Order: sequence, then structure tokens, then C-alpha cells
Amino acid sequence: MTVRILVTHDGVGWRIASPGRDLDAGNRPRPYSQREEAISDALFAARMLRALGEPASVYVENGDGLRLVAEEDVHVWRRH
Repeated sequence: MTVRILVTHDGVGWRIASPGRDLDAGNRPRPYSQREEAISDALFAARMLRALGEPASVYVENGDGLRLVAEEDVHVWRRH
């Protein structure tokens, strides 16, 4: 079964979630202010899951619903 990672906007900021995972509202991480940062981190998580043998895909919320994000679609480079 493929792990679906969703990047959605909740009115406050961009969040990364996975359907079917019950997250405690009190312990939710601070939302991302930039959509690109949230997508970059979600793609990183998907690569790590794939490295562990778990199929994973990333979807981003758009005005017309959810769209699958391919690694080639987004080239976000961040300085660490």
C-alpha cells in the first residue's frame, strides 16, 4: 500500500499530513508559511520512505483538488 503524503493549507499555513493518521491537535507542528518549503519537506519524507522500501507519493492541494507532485516538478533548493 502506498503512503500518501498530503500538503494542504488549513487557513493558517501549509501542513503536511497523511490520510488515516490521527494527529493530536495539541501536538501539531507549526505550519509552514511557504508552500514550496512544505512540498520540499514532503518530497524528502517520500524519498526516505522509498529508501526504506515503502512506496510513497506526495499530493498538493490546489484550487481544483489534489495534484500528484513528481520530483521533477519541483526543484527547491534550500541552504542548511
